[in-house]
Order: sequence, then C-alpha cells, then structure tokens
Amino acid sequence: MEEGSLIKDLAIVVASAGTVGMLFHFLRLPLLLGYIVSGFIIGPHFLSTPFVTDAYTIKQLSELGVIFLMFYVGVEFDLEKLKRAAGSALLAVLSQTICMVLIGILIAPIFGWSGLNGMFLGALLAITSTMVTIPMLKEQNAMSKNFAQLTMGILILEDIVAILLLVILSGIAITGYLEWEAVGRVTFLVGVFVVMVFVCGKFFASKLIRIMQKVTAPELFVLVIIGFALGLGELANKFHFSVELGAFLAGSILSQSAISKRIEHMVEPFRDIFSSIFFATIGMMIDPVAIVSNLHQILIISAIVLFAKSAACWFGLFASGERSDTAFQSATYISQIGEFSFIIAAMGNSLKVTDPSLISIAVGVSLLTIIGSTIMTKKHEALYAFISKKTPEFLKHVGIFYHNVLHIISLEIGKSALIKIMRRPALQIIWYFFLLTGLMFLSYYASHLIESHEVKFLGKYKPQFVITIWILAAFVTMPIFIGAIKNINLIITSVINEALLSLKINMIKGGRAVNLIQSIVLAISMLVFGAIFLSVASNYLPSGTSLAVFVLLSGALCIFFWRKLISANNRFEIMFMETFNSEVHNKDDELRENTLQKIKAKYPWDVQIKNHKIRKDSQLVGLRIIDSKLREQTGATIVAVTRGGYTCYAPNPYSTIFPDDYLLLLGKKHQMDTAAELLEKSQEAAKEQVMKQKFAIETVCIGATSELVRKTIGDTNIRGKFGVNIVGIQRRGEKIVTPSRNITLEENDILILAGPDNAITRALEFFQINI
Repeated sequence: MEEGSLIKDLAIVVASAGTVGMLFHFLRLPLLLGYIVSGFIIGPHFLSTPFVTDAYTIKQLSELGVIFLMFYVGVEFDLEKLKRAAGSALLAVLSQTICMVLIGILIAPIFGWSGLNGMFLGALLAITSTMVTIPMLKEQNAMSKNFAQLTMGILILEDIVAILLLVILSGIAITGYLEWEAVGRVTFLVGVFVVMVFVCGKFFASKLIRIMQKVTAPELFVLVIIGFALGLGELANKFHFSVELGAFLAGSILSQSAISKRIEHMVEPFRDIFSSIFFATIGMMIDPVAIVSNLHQILIISAIVLFAKSAACWFGLFASGERSDTAFQSATYISQIGEFSFIIAAMGNSLKVTDPSLISIAVGVSLLTIIGSTIMTKKHEALYAFISKKTPEFLKHVGIFYHNVLHIISLEIGKSALIKIMRRPALQIIWYFFLLTGLMFLSYYASHLIESHEVKFLGKYKPQFVITIWILAAFVTMPIFIGAIKNINLIITSVINEALLSLKINMIKGGRAVNLIQSIVLAISMLVFGAIFLSVASNYLPSGTSLAVFVLLSGALCIFFWRKLISANNRFEIMFMETFNSEVHNKDDELRENTLQKIKAKYPWDVQIKNHKIRKDSQLVGLRIIDSKLREQTGATIVAVTRGGYTCYAPNPYSTIFPDDYLLLLGKKHQMDTAAELLEKSQEAAKEQVMKQKFAIETVCIGATSELVRKTIGDTNIRGKFGVNIVGIQRRGEKIVTPSRNITLEENDILILAGPDNAITRALEFFQINI
C-alpha cells in the first residue's frame, strides 16, 4: 500500500458519499441508495481504474458503522419494552428463518445447485440488514412506536440466530451432517455471555456513570465511551460472538442512565459518518457484469424475499397475538437482506461448498430488496388496505376467532395466583444459572492463562495463584448458588401451599408431614439443579488440588455460613435493584421535564406550571383529588400526575394521591404559592383540623322512580363520588348489615349512610334529586 493511500481513499469515499447523498436529498430519494450509488461510482466495477486503491481497509473501517449503530441502539434500548415484544419477535424470527431456509433448499435444484448451497442461500435470506432497517425507522421518527419495538426485537434476535446459523452451516460443510450438540452449546454460551456482560456491566457502569457525570471535557467523554463500546465489541469477538452483539450490550448497559442523552448526542456523528461509509462499501461490491449474468436468479430471489419473508414475519407476529396491521407494518421493514448475508455467502465461498456466483447474487438481492423494502414501508397503509380487501371474509373471521381465543387464554393465565408468584423466582433461577456458569468459565479462563503463559513475576508460585483464583470463585459463586436454592424453595412452597388450599387443608395444620414433603422435594430439586449445572460446567471445573479446595470450601461455606450466604445474596439483589431504580428515577425526571414542555405548549398564556412532589407525611396522602379541595382553596389546577414512570394527563378527580407522586400544577403566581403551602402541610399539622371533623349517620329511602333502582351498590359509586359508605339496608322488614357491593338496590329500600358530616351533606343533596 502506497504512503497516504488510506487518507486519500477515505477522503474519496466520504466526499463521494456526501456529494451523491446531497443529490439524492434534493431529489427526495432515500439517502441509503445515494450512499450505495456513490460506492459503485468509486468502486472497481465502474471505471477501468478505480478511485479507491485499498478497498479492504475501507471495508474494515466501514464495520465501525455497524458497531456505532448497534451501540446507539443499545443506548436507546428499553428493557421493559423488549420484554413485552420478546415473545412476538421470537415467533416471527423462527417463522421467517424456517421459511427462508426451506425455500432456499427447494429452489436450489431449479438453479442447478446442491442442497447445501440451498441451505446457505436460505440462511443468508433469513437475516435482515440492521444497517438499513434502523435508519429507515429513524428517518420516519418511528422508533418509539409499537411496530418499531417489534422490529427492534426481531433484529436483536436475528443477530443471535445469525451466529447459530454460522455454526450450523460451517459444521454441515465440514462434517456433512448437523451437530445438534454444537448448536445447543453455542446457544447456551450466547445466553451466558449476555447475562454475564449485562449484570456485571450494570454493577460497574454505575460507578463509571458517576465518574463521567463529572467529566466536562467533551473529547475525554467521547474517548471513554467509544473505548467502552469498542472494548465490549472486541470482548464478544474474542469469544467468537458478533462484534455487533457486544456493541449493543455496551449501549444497553448505559441506557436510561443520567448520561444516556449526552452519549447519544456525542456518538451520533460517528454513527452517521461510518454508516455512510458502510453503504458505500456495499456499492463498491456491485459488479454489473455478474449481476446481469445472474439477473434471473436475482429477480426471483428478490421477489421471494420481499413477499415470502414479509408474509412469514407477519404470520409469526399475528400468531403471537399482535394486531394484523401492526404485524404487517413491522414485516415490511424486515423484507431485505444485508451485512450478515454477505458474511454467510463469503463463508460458503471460503469453504468451497457454494456456487461462486452466490456472493454476487447476495449483493444484487440486497440492492433490490433495499429499494423494494423502502417503497413498501412508505406505502404500507395502501398495501395493507389492498391485501385486506382481497382477503376472503372467512379468513378474517378465523383470524378474529383465533385472537379471541388467545385473549381468553392470556386472561385465564393472568388470573392464576400461582403463576404470578412463580414467575419471578423462576426467572431468577435462570439468571443465577447463567451467572454461575459464567463465573466458572471466568475462573477457568483466568487459571488457564496463568498455567499456559510464561508470567515472569509469578515464577514457581503459579499453582498457589491458581488455587487462590478458585478460592475466590467459591466465595463469589456460593451466595449466587444459595440464591438459586432459595428461589427453588420458594416455588416448592408456593406449589405445596396451592395444592393444600385446593384440598382445603391449612398448611400449618399439615404439620410435620408437609415439612417432610417440602424437604424431600427441595432435596431432589437441589440434586437436579446441581446435576444440570455440573453437566454444563464440567468442562470449566479445575482438577487436582484446585478442585479439592474448591469443593471443600464450597461445602463448608454452605454448611457453616448458610445464613451469611443468604444475607450476601440479599445484598446482591438489593444492589442490583438499586442500580435499576436509579435508572428509573432518571427516566422519570426526563419524562416529567417532557411533560412540563408539553403543558407549556398547550397553555402558552401567562400562567405558571410547576412540578410538586408529594412528601410521605403530606396531609394529602390517601385523599382523592376531589377531596383535597386544592382548586377550591387555592385556584391552582392539577393538570397531570406522574407516578412510577407514567404520566396521566387530566387525571380523574376520584384518583387517590400517593406518596412520591408528582403533581403538575397550573395557575397564577399567587395561586401557585398558596397551593405550595397547602401541599407542604404535614399530616401532623392537619391533625387538629381532622379531629374537628364530625362523623354522621343518616338514612335515605329510594323511591320507585329513582335512577338507583335495579343498580348494584358498586354501580352507584356512592363511596367513590361522595366518600360515604352504605353500612346497612332495610328491606321490607329484612335488615342487611354491611351489604356487598354486588347487592342490587330495590324501590323502597332504606339506606343507612355513614361518613364525615360534610360528605354526608353532599350525598343527601344527591339523593334529594335522585329519590
């Protein structure tokens, strides 16, 4: 490579992308296509002497675009939203992957290819381009919408599927058959890696975030953040996972933190520059001669991707319970292929098991599907309306019936108290299992490094250092192991208790028999858990003296320090929850600020808008908004209430005020000052006023023409409207004490009302009108 060629080539790529991109911008064409065209112009297949001399280095630099994009997506990542979309996304990914692989195998003989070539073709068609999809979502300002969250879930899961496909295809290409053991091992190790990096990252990131908040130098801030993203990307690559997965995890660790918005602002220029370089490199790969010679294959396969892949993705989302139109909109973004597809095609070529034209076909299909997908996403409403119009009514009714059945099933599952109780401990057991395996692997990896490398300062003390590593491993893993056992015991207790309740046997009365059953089941469960763990982690256990020390120390800790280990596990869980709670508070602060801006935009005249936090000792705690009389006493209006990350605009006046609620008040300055005094008054200060309030009991009779006749007590909402209770009903000589809210009121019923005298007065005024 001649001196200065890298800078020259980089300058040409950026200048070309910028120039053609400007042209496409003014023509109102997608910028992605502009960058691809710019790459084709400066690539080796446009002129006899290409502008770029070192295309390989430029391609390496372009991969930074993928890293920065996935890191940026991770920073914007919301775990709660992904949890809600995970089930639907998983079914969609399975549906489209199976569909594409089967289609690849079926059409391979038509092109004169082998079945293995067809498997490679199907695999590369199954993976969507993240670099294309996310910019399209951002261009349409759709990242926060429901269909976009589904699309993001699909992209994340596809990244994991792509890793599995690489393992499967390389195994088949070398051995000639599918190694299910290797597939299972890689899937499990991906889970271990994700959990270890995410959990450990969250712990250490809290300290990093506190430090970075104090950094005022922008260049230092950017340097540390990019180093963190590239470091985790390289860590993933070190363990043979994708760099994109590591970069995404780096972003998700820092998501919803106090510096997440600052990170987005700083990283965005890097993402945009290297993303444009990435698309330019795709354009440099376009060979018109190869595309023309394989044009019929490219056209057929592109049509399959645009329609069959979209249909398979839609089917998976619809089958999971998503709305038909939402599923279709999400599916239109998935109907193209990209960067991972090129990797799969290149691997098949390097192993010499695929047709040499497969790479050119992949590039051509990628270009056409990107164009087609861009059109489909912009015309999705018209396309959906057309398809819906052509769909037989019978199929529509089947779809509606299927969704109704799913809804009923989900409601029944949601009613199960046992499932609700078991869900959290079951998830924690899985997390702990992955953590234990990850810690064992780290201990094995550290001891292996010491044993296999010449470390001069250790000298003859290497065995002692290895034993020390496994001693530390025992101290770290045992609290997590105890935490898993604790959650297993919680599930067993819940199941036994539910069984006894169904038999109408009190657990306390069951006595020793119940305790014996619980102990036996717990012992069996511990053995099963231990056996599964040992079968998975056996490859990472030490040998000889290190193994003896680890086992004996672990046993001693469990026997003699059981309670201390439980305490350590509790502290571990508390620390982890505090980390997440701090992120929730940061998100709440941002949400409240956004709410204030919305209210100010809605009420632009000369009034004040203030956010007031309700203290735990406030006199308003436990009162309904209407009972607080805030507006009557001060003139200020509650226009919104923020609680637990959710904001309710124009709240119901019968809503209860809770501690730590944020009330958004609107009013003039003197009204806001009076409201602040009222809100700051504690319960102790208001106690005298409460004690002076009189309690009253009154009776009213319901006439034949009253609107309350044939309504239940619950339907009348007497308690909600006036703050009084119906404590009794006299009906034709029958006296009903503390009536149920489901009792239907009849004419000539005499109701006995009890409550504060002012509330009773308001209720009587109502009854005078409605008797």
